[in-house]
Amino acid sequence: MRRLALPFVFASLLPAQAAPPAPSSPPRVEFTVSQDLVRRVTQGDRVAEQFVQGVKLVVPGDLLREEVGVRNVSGGVLRDVSVGMPVPRGTFFGGGATATTGRWRVEYSADDGRTYSATPKRRVTVSENGLSVTREVAAPVSEYTHVRWVLSELRAEETLKFSYRVRVK
Repeated sequence: MRRLALPFVFASLLPAQAAPPAPSSPPRVEFTVSQDLVRRVTQGDRVAEQFVQGVKLVVPGDLLREEVGVRNVSGGVLRDVSVGMPVPRGTFFGGGATATTGRWRVEYSADDGRTYSATPKRRVTVSENGLSVTREVAAPVSEYTHVRWVLSELRAEETLKFSYRVRVK
């Protein structure tokens, strides 16, 4: 059975394109990122979930919760804030994303974060009556590469947490 070291899975959560802010500009938001193993346990006649922090090794099939916290430290209201996370290497998207509300919407990407939508599309070519036809169809959830939440506003000193699940390949 193949085992993955969790620090390598977690390291892929850091956005590659994010540049540090210029030294003269104060931070506007602070981010915290965590990754927890999800265990299902039976308590009497019901099944509950436990989140195990600090796990060093995972095995194929393990379910992980990816969580990002965002805190507005700007002193004022921020509008149109995007909070995005890649699906870590060695995993595939498992659903369970914090749902759309009146304050934010959740979007997904199936093309490494180039485009986002509520239902990402992919192109497929099929043969119909001897002709090749290209169509756009919904991408399978397992092909999602990124998740993001677009907030209409983030109030001063407000902290929000967003999460989604991934399964280890």
